[in-house]
Amino acid sequence: MKDSGGEAGQGRERWVSVTLQHRKVCLDGTGDELTYAGVLITNYDHGVKVCETWLPLGIDPSEADDEELIHRLREALLWQAERPPQADAG
Repeated sequence: MKDSGGEAGQGRERWVSVTLQHRKVCLDGTGDELTYAGVLITNYDHGVKVCETWLPLGIDPSEADDEELIHRLREALLWQAERPPQADAG
């Protein structure tokens, strides 16, 4: 996620980029292309890309799709903060 005070990742060892991306897939033998949207989560460590996760966005996402996106975003932000996941209090 970008800092509000300058370039993304500036002054940080670890940072995460979250972007909306469209991907194209060529269908075998037909020459047709399918384009669909997704969320790209990219982890950087000292300016080097170390991990990339792409999650497709459906037209009508299910609760499971939403939960997967939340889970992946949480993992990325915990990685950025260099903190292990904590057990839920409750």
